Amino acid sequence: MSDPVSTPIPAARRGLSVPDLLVALGVLVVGALLLIGTLKIPFGINAYVGPRVFPMIVSVGTLVLGALLLAATLRGYRAEPAAEEDSDPDAQPDLRQPGIILGGFLLGALILTPLGFVVGTAVMYFSVGFAFGERRLPLLAGVALIVALVTYVAFTRGLGLSLPPGILKGVL
Repeated sequence: MSDPVSTPIPAARRGLSVPDLLVALGVLVVGALLLIGTLKIPFGINAYVGPRVFPMIVSVGTLVLGALLLAATLRGYRAEPAAEEDSDPDAQPDLRQPGIILGGFLLGALILTPLGFVVGTAVMYFSVGFAFGERRLPLLAGVALIVALVTYVAFTRGLGLSLPPGILKGVL
């Protein structure tokens, strides 16, 4: 039998980690909010498979994940950084890429209604490609427009959703 005093505590079990606790609680809150929103969706024609099914799966799955994370955190487990050669835990984070993506998302959301779904989502797709290092801007803009147009057609014609056409009204 091993002596508990002389046995070192594994790296994965060193007390309560506040960041891990906040992540677990955040996942639980997101799961609860998803569940509340899902319960507001009216039943469809079929009581078993309707518009609630997939949101219910996602919300319950998120709640279960949050509960598992919370239980692990309370038991003392903590997330450890990856043991990659190029990772430096003391390095300052580079927030340019997330900033570009967030800026593109906000700009796309602002112009979504006046200029339309295709233009708004193309701006979002463009910002993601630019943030990941694509510098051939005409190619990036063309691909973003094509993907946004395909998405628009799939949602409006395939799923029957009503999306704002904006400046492309009458063309689409």
